[in-house]
Amino acid sequence: MNTQKPGFIGAFYYLLYLLPAGIIGFTLTIVGVVLCIGLMPLFVGFPLMLVTTRLAKHMTVLDARLAERLLQSPSTVEASVRSDDFDPGRHGRRGLFAQLATELSDPATYVGLLFQIVKFPLGIISFTLAVTIVAVNLGLLVSPLVYTVLLQSIGIDIFENELFARLLPSDFSSFQISLIYTGIGLLLLPVTNKLIRLSALFFGRIAVEISNPADGRAAEVPLQRA
Repeated sequence: MNTQKPGFIGAFYYLLYLLPAGIIGFTLTIVGVVLCIGLMPLFVGFPLMLVTTRLAKHMTVLDARLAERLLQSPSTVEASVRSDDFDPGRHGRRGLFAQLATELSDPATYVGLLFQIVKFPLGIISFTLAVTIVAVNLGLLVSPLVYTVLLQSIGIDIFENELFARLLPSDFSSFQISLIYTGIGLLLLPVTNKLIRLSALFFGRIAVEISNPADGRAAEVPLQRA
């Protein structure tokens, strides 16, 4: 299957998205499970457990589908949660405990709950990685602008005692050193682009593969390399 390589913007957005999505998924899952256990003596915990398990599975499938869309990868997700699972009429024909037993006997339920918990640290890592890589490259590119603004506004020469400047000939001015940093930033642009896309592919593959653990179709059609 012919697929496009993931674009930088889509990959960068996906890495940033994982943090708020991880916070929401982690919070809803942990709070839901704790409330379920605590409210079971009042019977309220049983329907809440049903809602929590279905919500976790649904969010896991949505995460995988979003990963495929943003990374422009071939479709490999087998939806473990169908639209009729949320049909009140369909659920009305079955008892609460029968529905809960079905959910608790489904391995996808535990995969969904586990992934929503694991997604939180994954989101922290992906967000930090994306922001750090882009910020470093951007900082190098705008070095002359930062140097000029700080020197003219508050009289600070940020390259006066800079360690790298000591390795250069003494006749290099601070402005020339800032231009060298800009050149380094330009050289690192392809590296930054590659790192962001590979990182997004890595985290996206985790979401796609974990959403379909039953038959491993995600492993058969891996996401395309950047």
